[in-house]
Parts: sequence; structure tokens; C-alpha cells
Amino acid sequence: MVALAAALLHRLSGPVAIAMRSTRDFIADNRYFAVRQIEVHGSDKVGGDEIVAIAGLRRGMNIWNVDAVAIEKKIAKHPWVRRVLVRRDFPRRVVIDVEERTPKAIVGAGKLYYIDADGVVFKEVDSGENIKYPMLTGIRAETLMQADPAVRNRIREAVRLADLMAQRSHTLSEIHFEAPDRLVVYPTQFPVAWRLGWGDWEEKIARLDRLLGLWKGNEERLASLDMGFRDQVVARVRGKNNRGAGSNHSNRQIEGYGEEK
Repeated sequence: MVALAAALLHRLSGPVAIAMRSTRDFIADNRYFAVRQIEVHGSDKVGGDEIVAIAGLRRGMNIWNVDAVAIEKKIAKHPWVRRVLVRRDFPRRVVIDVEERTPKAIVGAGKLYYIDADGVVFKEVDSGENIKYPMLTGIRAETLMQADPAVRNRIREAVRLADLMAQRSHTLSEIHFEAPDRLVVYPTQFPVAWRLGWGDWEEKIARLDRLLGLWKGNEERLASLDMGFRDQVVARVRGKNNRGAGSNHSNRQIEGYGEEK
């Protein structure tokens, strides 16, 4: 508003200009509008002091000189920040509401990077930061960095699958794109590949749970499970003398519940 008043003064003259100048000076110099409180909400990964420094705010500055839109653009550049809203709470308080990104997976593209629920590769993983997330593999580094909407949508679906699995107590160590429309996931509990194809995650997880209930206590005998077929699961079973080995496998068509030897 102070800047707007100054611009108008160049176009006006006489009594109106004098009145405008008086208003501008009153607003610019009156301590009533000096910022006394700067509040930052929702900031965990990024400290409140860092947010304030990025914003360029300081106590004592005139609240009319706080450009909320410009400050939002500055803060939004921080990799941890997903959304930000800045508001002036007249006469003396500025409030910054921050929504941070939550890592959902990690991808290797020369270095390790975090991926969020939107499928956005948003930050390099620094030394000492948490790496206990599923590793996303099978997508070329240059493809990841192009921010192709189609690739982002596929990554978002893979992350959603990991969340659904976690809700059923199936934590994943790796999510592998065997093809653009075909996922293979590896749980942390058992050395087995779960081939899920694409889509219908809830129904496939329900089938998986029913099958694992049948194999409870013998999960180490399973080499892989293929749920890419409608209404059935095809299991590849390790030989009794080769548990943990990569040979002597046989296939069984589990759900339906016929067997194929």
C-alpha cells in the first residue's frame, strides 16, 4: 500500500496530493504498524528461524511493506516445502503457514533422492537423514528428472501401493518397475518377489493376504507370487532342500485353488 500511494503521488497534484502524502507518511512512519509477532506454523523439517530468514522478515518493519505473495514464492523454493500461505494479521502480526513434504520412497539418480506422495522427486538425501523408505528402481535417472506428468503419475501410483501395503503391515524394501505398467515389490519380511502387474491394488492385496494366511510359517518356501492374473495367484515355490536358494523351483496356481505342477 505504501508503494501504491507513492506511485499515485506522481500522478496527482494539489490538495489531493498533499492528503495522499500525509496518509503515506502516517502509514510508513507510524509505530502502530510495526511488526511485533512473526509466527511460523507447520514447520518441522525446516526451522522457524530459517523460514523467517528466507522470507526476509524482521520485527519492527512496517506491516504494510510485507509482500505476502513475494514471500510465498521465496519460501516455496525450499525443497521441504509443499505449500505455504503468508498472511498479514493487522496491525502487528505476520503468520506463515507451511505444509511440508513427506518422503514416501527413495530413488537413485546418480545420488539418492526423496519422493513424496505426489510423485515428486524433491530433495537429495543428506548424510544422516532417514533412509528407511522403499527404494524405487527400474526408472532411468534422466526420465525421473524430466518431470514428465505420465512418469509422475506412475510413481504416484507406486507410492500409493506402498502406503496401502503398509496399512496391511506389509512394509516394502523395493518397488521395481519391471515395465511402465508392471510392478514387482519386495517385502522386508520375506525374501520373495510379489508381482502385482498394475492397478486394482486393494483387491490384489486382499488376495495376497488370503494366500499368506495359508502359507503362514512356511513363507520362506515362496520364491515369488504373481498376482497379474485375474482371480488367481501363481506361486513359485522353492524346493525343500533349497530354501533361500535361487534354483529348483516349481509353479503352483494358488487361487482358484487348483495346482499346476
